[in-house]
Amino acid sequence: MIKSPSAINISIITLLFFAVISGCTTANRVDLIESGLLNIECERTGKAYIAWGDVYKDGNGFVVTGVLRRRDHVGSPIKTHVDVTILSPVRTVIDKACSSDVYVSRRITGRSHLSFKRFKMRFPNIPAQGSLVRVVSHSGQYDDETKF
Repeated sequence: MIKSPSAINISIITLLFFAVISGCTTANRVDLIESGLLNIECERTGKAYIAWGDVYKDGNGFVVTGVLRRRDHVGSPIKTHVDVTILSPVRTVIDKACSSDVYVSRRITGRSHLSFKRFKMRFPNIPAQGSLVRVVSHSGQYDDETKF
């Protein structure tokens, strides 16, 4: 089926419109690590570890996002959770949060995107400049020290 030139032009304009709109929503995101307001520390220990993490402004608060990845290539999914601690510039605890359980699949060679599990946690207030966001992954059951 051959489309008329006006139908093609409308399709192109529509696609460009949606591309610009989607680009604007991500372009307005402020990276609090890159801007120098906050620092992040991702602990890379355990069977399921934090591969990377970012902190973005979200309204009056901020969002901590990242990816969990597994070290080994064998076995069933590992049950883990992510703990985030916000520390002031003088390293006193400002806020803590604990994610719900996440199941991280084994790493499959050649299919790296399947072995990542994303996490996202929101906090209501942006702390003072120089504060630290500490992100840690824990496997197994919660205990009184890790549950917030």
